[in-house]
Amino acid sequence: MSTKPVSAPTNPTNPVTDPNQASAGLMRLIRGRWTLIAPIVVLLALLIAFTIMDPRFFQYENFLNILRQSSVLLVLAMASTVVILMGSIDLSVGSVLSLSAFAGALLVQSTGTTAVLLLLPFVGLVCGLFNGALVALGKLPSFLVTLGTLYAFDGLSKYISGGRPVSLKPGGVGDIFTGSIGGFPVVVLWALLVLVISILVARYTRFGRYLYAIGGNEKTTRLSGVPVTRYKVYAFMIAGLLAGFAGLLQLARARSASPDMGAEFLLPAIAAVVMGGTPLSGGIGGPARTVIGVLIIAILGNGMIIASVNPYLQSVVQGLVVIAAVALTMDRKKMTLVK
Repeated sequence: MSTKPVSAPTNPTNPVTDPNQASAGLMRLIRGRWTLIAPIVVLLALLIAFTIMDPRFFQYENFLNILRQSSVLLVLAMASTVVILMGSIDLSVGSVLSLSAFAGALLVQSTGTTAVLLLLPFVGLVCGLFNGALVALGKLPSFLVTLGTLYAFDGLSKYISGGRPVSLKPGGVGDIFTGSIGGFPVVVLWALLVLVISILVARYTRFGRYLYAIGGNEKTTRLSGVPVTRYKVYAFMIAGLLAGFAGLLQLARARSASPDMGAEFLLPAIAAVVMGGTPLSGGIGGPARTVIGVLIIAILGNGMIIASVNPYLQSVVQGLVVIAAVALTMDRKKMTLVK
């Protein structure tokens, strides 16, 4: 009499978990938490370290200086965030800032009215449309396109100005972007307004959801019926609009447009996005995280100045911090998706 082997009973409500899958899921969870917590830890560490090094750092007037100095950077970092969220990059935002500022100063001189300053964001919008058309419609890599337009826009601003600084007289429309209200810098209020609008758009609009989707997986998003090409163009246009507004703020602050005035903002703007926890591969992060990166950049620079760190060493430190931030936030499985 033969007997059939009895198989072990299965319990569908309690499946056996693959240890490798569980381990991979745990690592993804830890990495996601780390990219969110690490920037905050770094920010607090810098505050404590610089306060210990020099008590002058932890003063209200110094924090106002930090906010004032980082206001234009915050707006430009919002521009970079829009493009990086979808896995692309815009290297021309600094040159768009310069071109917009030069255009504004020259328009004021030629027309005699400061009202034309309100057109500067639209100068950036046109530049963004040009970038977006080349990237989305021309199917060209964003890195190479914006590297080229970086030099093109920069050269155009120098050409129209003859390579000389162009001054802006005080008064008029420019005054609504300068000064203070109750001792608080107005330029900071404008930057905070841009931050709030950026957060709301990223979290609660279709445009924001599509940016995350494109950065997460562009092919799947396209197959889902999302007009990816159109929204890529929109993203570069909004980045250009914000870069143009950053040019307006910088022109109003400095009362002058000078050659390469936007060059000093490019690396810090991209670095702030990455430091805040938005990787270059896109899909996660956003404006709320970018503001943490902006504060890290601003506090690091301000603290090293107060601590009398050699200017050349300051650049070394900032460069190493950027490399560390990229290494900690980049998802290496998506390296080929950095478009």
